[in-house]
Amino acid sequence: MTIIDPATKRDLGTNTATGRSDDPILDLRERIDGLDAEIVRLVNERATLSALVQRRRMTAGGVRLELSREREIMARYGADLGPSGTAIADAILRACRG
Repeated sequence: MTIIDPATKRDLGTNTATGRSDDPILDLRERIDGLDAEIVRLVNERATLSALVQRRRMTAGGVRLELSREREIMARYGADLGPSGTAIADAILRACRG
């Protein structure tokens, strides 16, 4: 990530000798960006698997959604992450329902 000083047109965050950031905040943000990309990849993978489960369940005469399973997932996220965990689980479940 490059941040340019508009006044001097200089890169504020990269050491030109090494090409690496000298700003620990920029380094941390790059790590966060990497984690965000991995989270997106995992949610997409989860959505694909969820769609397969839904199709197989419906082919077998079942319902598309199993609310008891969703409650289990919400409870697990809540136990692991606290109150915000249930909100995260809800968002993931909605994104993966298809």
